[in-house]
Amino acid sequence: MAPLRILLTATLRWPIAARLAMAFAALGCRVEVLCARGHPATHVRAVQRIHRASALRPAVSLRAAIDAARPDLVIPCDDGAAVQLAELHRHCRGLDAADAALDALLRSSLGDPQACQLATARGSLLRLASAQGIRTPRTEVISDAAELAAALSRRTLPAVLKIDSTWGGLGVAIVHERAQALRSFERMSVHPPVAGSVARLLLDRDLAPLLDAMQRGQRTVTLQDFIVGTPANRAVACRQGRVLAGTSVVAVHTQDRTGPATVVRVIDNAEMTEAARRIVARLGLSGLWGLDFVLASSTGAACMIEMNPRATPICHLRLGPGHDLPAALVASWTGAAEVARGPALAGRAIAIFPGEWERDPASPHLRDDWHDIPWDEPDLVRDGIRRPWRERGLIARAWAALRPRRAAAPVQPLEPLEPGAPARPT
Repeated sequence: MAPLRILLTATLRWPIAARLAMAFAALGCRVEVLCARGHPATHVRAVQRIHRASALRPAVSLRAAIDAARPDLVIPCDDGAAVQLAELHRHCRGLDAADAALDALLRSSLGDPQACQLATARGSLLRLASAQGIRTPRTEVISDAAELAAALSRRTLPAVLKIDSTWGGLGVAIVHERAQALRSFERMSVHPPVAGSVARLLLDRDLAPLLDAMQRGQRTVTLQDFIVGTPANRAVACRQGRVLAGTSVVAVHTQDRTGPATVVRVIDNAEMTEAARRIVARLGLSGLWGLDFVLASSTGAACMIEMNPRATPICHLRLGPGHDLPAALVASWTGAAEVARGPALAGRAIAIFPGEWERDPASPHLRDDWHDIPWDEPDLVRDGIRRPWRERGLIARAWAALRPRRAAAPVQPLEPLEPGAPARPT
């Protein structure tokens, strides 16, 4: 039997694609990756071919990668990559055999590709989830300051403002008073200034902020009830609306107040499992998806707050039958029995590499728990412990050297987010 051909797509330099490439290669798949220069996946020997992504012509480079790789399955590894696949499908006219094949590939890989765009529209997504009987926070789309003021009068602060089509904990503001909420909305509802975006381009070598700054119109902002509790996530592998495997985790530490988890603990939560099953069935999803929750401190109830239309940082983990997402996908697509990638991790917290090391190099979780370091790919390990990509460029290094030196502030470790412990806002 020919190996399953998988194309991983990425627009951000997150390590998710690199870790998934290792997992799928271990299952006998041929793995190719579409990504930018300097992506962690370029340091992985398990990747058999790298396709260069174009920031200026993303649809062209995406279609070229698909045509060259001829994949059986396309998996987006960040939200921007998922939206690009949805856009490519939306412009697929179905006028010839190539378009028909592309349509079939994207539907097989994602389910309904337009669900990727729904996932980035928080108001619409949570209305759909609520209609499925899933517990969600009260969420309103806010169009102007007057509407925000009226909505605030009906709520008890704090509350959460979020910008649609943002991810990784960005575009989120926890507001504690009315004036702060109005200031945050004024800032969040408009695209960033071009001057600042040019600086980001020069320092971070990231074109995305400049492209965002050049957009016209107002950003979509939602106002969401603040839930006191612990961040949690359920990642699933699914096909044609049926969950094949899933893993639920609770955050022990996070990168920052609204950022991704850096230490997680595997849990069994029936409400999260059922919510994922309902969403997957309602939208007819396929591939790898994630749902974000908050476990309320007062009741333990799981409240769904977002959905990730792509692979998440826990998707590659080796957690045994029913929880090994790459193995479940490969078995479903090939029709073969699910293959174990090795002994399952069990009974321990998991420190995500390199996130927890970046958060606190002295973290006891790096020593006492499972530190998920990809030792089989030494170049990937070296890349993970280097300075962040945005600090590697010549201009960024020169700028850092010219700035006045300040004494380093002492590291303030984040308190554990164990269920029942005092929780931070989410």
